Amino acid sequence: MTGARSARVAAHRAGFTVIELMLAMVVTALLGAALVRTMVSSNRFLGRVESGREARGAARAGINLAATELRMVSAGSGIEAATEKSLTIKVPFRLGVACVSTAGAPGTMVATMLPADTTIATTTLGYNGFAALESTGEYGYVNSALDPVSTGVSQCTGSPANLTVIPGSTVLAMTGLLVPTAVPAGTPVVLWRRVRYEIAASTVMPGRTALWRRQMNNANVVVQSDEIAAPLDTASRFGFFINNRRAVSDTVPTALANIRGVELRFIGQSVRVASGATRAEQFRVLTSIFFLNRPD
Repeated sequence: MTGARSARVAAHRAGFTVIELMLAMVVTALLGAALVRTMVSSNRFLGRVESGREARGAARAGINLAATELRMVSAGSGIEAATEKSLTIKVPFRLGVACVSTAGAPGTMVATMLPADTTIATTTLGYNGFAALESTGEYGYVNSALDPVSTGVSQCTGSPANLTVIPGSTVLAMTGLLVPTAVPAGTPVVLWRRVRYEIAASTVMPGRTALWRRQMNNANVVVQSDEIAAPLDTASRFGFFINNRRAVSDTVPTALANIRGVELRFIGQSVRVASGATRAEQFRVLTSIFFLNRPD
């Protein structure tokens, strides 16, 4: 009897009571809810980090690509048109020295161009003319409808130029629509292309804004467009440094020759709106670029 009674008591005490089960379920639910909140918060944080990276990438891509060419623009004569949303500039892409030149309409220029990477030197990326350094310290730009052609080295090494051509250099003959004056041998010469940087509607991301690089011909007609950075906030714009003023201006000066530099104000955006956010992430990049050959 004693053994049977002990067995019944042990059987009665095994397992959990309803209260214990309810307490366990409550604790488990609380732990699960805390874990879910942690996972959701972690996913949202990672999403915001990734969105921030996208916004930084868009802004910095625009800055890096535009700044490369803007740093080569000559003050006084390098900007053809400007608004808060676009810049049309003359970009030098190859340097040399003049050998022989003749004034006229058309006029000619023979120059020995310094060795350069073939990718940079090619005119297939755009060529609108040549320019020679003037006594004012600015370049006098000449439009050309014809690509440069290789010519004999003797035009540089012989009289009257009598120059020494560096090994690897290329001697080019160029025809300009109007060459105002002939320049002395040894005058620095550049080949240039016309480029418009423009903040406009994106085609890759409809409904968003992008930075465009547009190649222009001598009639200011776009011959090639490349969307180089997107998406950007619509508040992205260009600012202008005028003459010797330290403060940047939001207004384009009447005389474009007074522009001494530009400020790039690009606000990158994330492609998507991160979970838990109400709008795309933004990243603001501001860079000031001052042009070459400032006369003051």
